[in-house]
Amino acid sequence: MKRDTILSTAARLFAERGFNNTPTSLLAREAGVAEGTIFRHFKTKDDIFLTLIRNVKDQLISDIEKYLEVRAPETSIEKVVSIIKSFYVFVKKNRMEFSLIFRDAPTRYGERNDNVFLAIKDIYTYLGDYVLQALQEGQRDGSIRADINTRDTAHMLVSTMAGLVRAIHFQFIEPSDDLLRNVVDNCTNFLKPRA
Repeated sequence: MKRDTILSTAARLFAERGFNNTPTSLLAREAGVAEGTIFRHFKTKDDIFLTLIRNVKDQLISDIEKYLEVRAPETSIEKVVSIIKSFYVFVKKNRMEFSLIFRDAPTRYGERNDNVFLAIKDIYTYLGDYVLQALQEGQRDGSIRADINTRDTAHMLVSTMAGLVRAIHFQFIEPSDDLLRNVVDNCTNFLKPRA
């Protein structure tokens, strides 16, 4: 229970103030625990940050899989659309948590083998693999164009999704149902076999 309180308080403070501007003394005070309690649950402040990133990844995977289970897409192109929609909805619903990834994570890792870098890469890899699998299935079932390179297209779609939600996060563009609909329509039009 105290561990969860520390994590939720850290997520809020890191989102509001930034990782570097949140001392553990403030985190302890806001969480209603002694500073030593934080270090009984986490080795370092970086460990808290890494745990938050991993929690985002785990929740994202769970939400996408639940969304696909409920939607039960009949074709692979519908599966790609469902992945795009579920990712968009997840990020919109978890803006605070994604501020960690968009603002603080890039300053937290310096090496390609850093745990935060690897946790964020896991999110990208998961999405990319899921989209790639759907594209490959779609080429087999005829719902996806046969003339596209599925690996490159999966990277393009995931990068588009990540860039879109990043632009929304930084308020470069306003999120809307129309925006999501247009993205989905454009992706569908690109992926559908040519008549």
